[in-house]
Amino acid sequence: MNRDSNALPWLWAPLVLLVDFVTKRLVLAHADRLLDHVDVIGTLARFTYVRNPGAAMGIAFGGRTLLITISMIAALALILLYRHTPSRLAIRRCAIAAILGGALGNLVDRIFYDGLVVDFIDLGIGAHRFYTFNVADMGVTLGGVVLFLSLWREGREEQSARRDDDDLDPSPSPLVVDDDA
Repeated sequence: MNRDSNALPWLWAPLVLLVDFVTKRLVLAHADRLLDHVDVIGTLARFTYVRNPGAAMGIAFGGRTLLITISMIAALALILLYRHTPSRLAIRRCAIAAILGGALGNLVDRIFYDGLVVDFIDLGIGAHRFYTFNVADMGVTLGGVVLFLSLWREGREEQSARRDDDDLDPSPSPLVVDDDA
């Protein structure tokens, strides 16, 4: 694999960040129309403009400064994790990059909009709604799921390879001597 193709997983970070930024600017440009909601797929999926001062799912957590600090530390940790992940693990690198793009997307809002994140994707059935979220949240969530599945698959492959190596090992197992006999 050449060096250019090794960089491709990294593109998920700027892609998620860019799509998040553009969609949030569109929402802000049409905020007056989205204050109530606009049905996209009946009541199942709709756009509703809200400002989230909290962490994931609107959970109140320590305020703007703490959330910015945690987001910056998480972004740095994700960059280091990406850099230390072997390039042959492209799926894992894509997942880490998507999480990073999402973390940066919400960090931009926290820094430039008084700690308030723009959320607008509203899913649910009738009055039973999921929390309102954005593209950055999708990057973090879907990236997290893909990262989990990638790590799980890699672990299973490693176990299988170890079992195969054990099956091929012709050396006899060590003899256990019982001193009490």
